[in-house]
Amino acid sequence: MKTLAVASLAPLAFLFAAACSSSKPTVAAGDGGAGATCAAPAALESATFCSTCSFSGSANPATCRDNRPVNACCAWVQEPKREAQRGLDLHDFGAKDGVTTPNLDCLTNPVALGTSKTVTLKGFVKLFSSGNDSSGVKIEIFKEGANGALGELIGAAYTTSNDDMKDPPQMPLPTWSSKCPTDGCRLRSYTYPGIPTETPLIVRTSDATGTGNTWSELYDYNIYIPNSAVDGSNVAPYNPSAVAATDVNTVASAAGGFTIKPDKGVLAGEVHDCGDVRISGAMVNTDLPHEGEMFYFNDVEENPLPDKTRAPQGLGTSKLGLFGALNIDTGVPMRISAVVKSGGKDVLLGTYTVQLFPGAITALSFRGRRPWQK
Repeated sequence: MKTLAVASLAPLAFLFAAACSSSKPTVAAGDGGAGATCAAPAALESATFCSTCSFSGSANPATCRDNRPVNACCAWVQEPKREAQRGLDLHDFGAKDGVTTPNLDCLTNPVALGTSKTVTLKGFVKLFSSGNDSSGVKIEIFKEGANGALGELIGAAYTTSNDDMKDPPQMPLPTWSSKCPTDGCRLRSYTYPGIPTETPLIVRTSDATGTGNTWSELYDYNIYIPNSAVDGSNVAPYNPSAVAATDVNTVASAAGGFTIKPDKGVLAGEVHDCGDVRISGAMVNTDLPHEGEMFYFNDVEENPLPDKTRAPQGLGTSKLGLFGALNIDTGVPMRISAVVKSGGKDVLLGTYTVQLFPGAITALSFRGRRPWQK
């Protein structure tokens, strides 16, 4: 176990250095509803895990703009205008207790990083929107490399089949999505051994045929399996996502009639609180330029689509917590930060460094402050 602990902590050294942060990032004065500008900075709350930072040489914008006045760990973000709330009445990552106040405990009291051990992941391959059977999805799991790069491949890839005996679907078959047939979608099961806990991971799902005709290539960052999630059989639950190839163009069109460029990358993500519940009212942005505005989705879980009115009004995420951006440079580190308003104060909910890949989707779900973010 000592050997595992040393091995798992080794890659975290670069994460500490790469985690751009500042104990005194600033936001223009005002309570969020008064039209804050760059003129009079005030403190950004719960940003102690962002103690030092400098803007990337490729940052754009690299200085404050009146429509993005919040310096959220070296990424300029629009100021949130509404109090953040937990998402209710959701099938995935919704508040089960009816409490709408976000859980922000991990921002000031992060969970300690545990000793890594090797476990098996089991779960079901979820569908973002389209598709009625998540067969033919190739799953690969990587360690996270320096500055958000794709690190070492762990174990062997797993490909889901349409064989109900080999990869039985989740039961009962879910019918709540508008894209599911009347008898329900088949979310295929998988098993992936040899995964280290307490380690930053990237999960890649893609089309098993290699053509990309059915499933888009998706890189999901900030995946972390804590020891507390492991059961007595040394198994931890995790449900990876697959995105239908048709969904990407549908989203780009709904976001403003954009066309996906094959040499650029697409960003998608969700904002959750420390209890892993989706959050409305969060503002998100990046330190790299993207085509058009950062966009946020409607609150229709059965058929999520971009809502172009949310960004101009400063409303940010809906109760689904979904955001996205299009046609971003690939192969370079990109800082993403999320800010929420809680108790009338602007709070740094999360920050992370990822990279994008040509013609692929990079996904990031904020889940507050991670144990390695000091």
